[in-house]
Amino acid sequence: MEEKEQLPLLTASRLRDARACQRRHKHRYIDRYAPLEDVGPLRFGQMFHRGLEAWWKGAGDERLLAALDTIPPTADPFEKAMVRALLTGYDSRWSDSPIKAIVVEHEFRVPLINPETAAPSRTWQLGGKCDVIAEDEHSRVLLVEHKTTIDDITPGSDYWKRLKLDGQVSIYFQGARAAGYEIAACLYDVIRKPLLRPFKATPKENWRYKKDGTPYADIRTEDETADAYFIRLCEAIAEDPVRYYARGEVVRLEAEMDEASFDIWNTALQIRAGMVANRYPRNTDSCVMWGRTCAFFGVCSGEQRLDDSLLFRKLDNVHPELSVVTNAT
Repeated sequence: MEEKEQLPLLTASRLRDARACQRRHKHRYIDRYAPLEDVGPLRFGQMFHRGLEAWWKGAGDERLLAALDTIPPTADPFEKAMVRALLTGYDSRWSDSPIKAIVVEHEFRVPLINPETAAPSRTWQLGGKCDVIAEDEHSRVLLVEHKTTIDDITPGSDYWKRLKLDGQVSIYFQGARAAGYEIAACLYDVIRKPLLRPFKATPKENWRYKKDGTPYADIRTEDETADAYFIRLCEAIAEDPVRYYARGEVVRLEAEMDEASFDIWNTALQIRAGMVANRYPRNTDSCVMWGRTCAFFGVCSGEQRLDDSLLFRKLDNVHPELSVVTNAT
């Protein structure tokens, strides 16, 4: 058992990076660097996730207060406003839901099984953390997986089509089953971030004045405050909650679990082959995705260095969502 616990981990995030680009995977999980540009989104995600964790652990009218209490008082006021608004809307949307948490933040490490021989890997193990394992009103046990996005999450949108093949769910099914939970389905709990941004004061050179010398009403003379931004976010969410909060179930049949096992195993083989040969091919199709250039593009093109502390930070733990992993690669 001790030997298995010391094996390097493959998580859903690590597998996703390896599938996208072997070079990106090397920089992130073998060289152990992360771009500083990800710090802001990561900080927001961690704040919101801690709030959801407290909400699911709480009960009754105290749930929202418990969630809001997790927001650090020293956080950026406008990030706090966004997190507060989303948690408030979440509570309003789902406070009457009959789904009750059994365990919150269930961390797991399980053997990576060769799907052809049924033997455990001597190189890797699978790891991850289930957001919530819950029970519905029919006594079914569900995985609850929180997702945040800026995409359209209305029923029938492309977002839901992608989730049907999400390999992360198959890994989490294994983790939950290893702990003795017989999972009936995964409940995707999706939260859409509002695209609203804080209003900025109109530049002086763009001001237009009435005959009496006062600016027109559409001229902003000062920046929007964080409190006003919070109110505007809450109003937008309350006006159309279905636009911002949606839940949908995805099942995993045994045939689908088998398919996922082969996918994971083959990706693990590719990672290992690259490490043995010390060759990590670049996938130029992944340099720009979703309108965003990969943060490691400059390194791959020879224009930047990983040890530039203005661009990248060295990681003590390449799996920050999990407990500290001493043997990460």
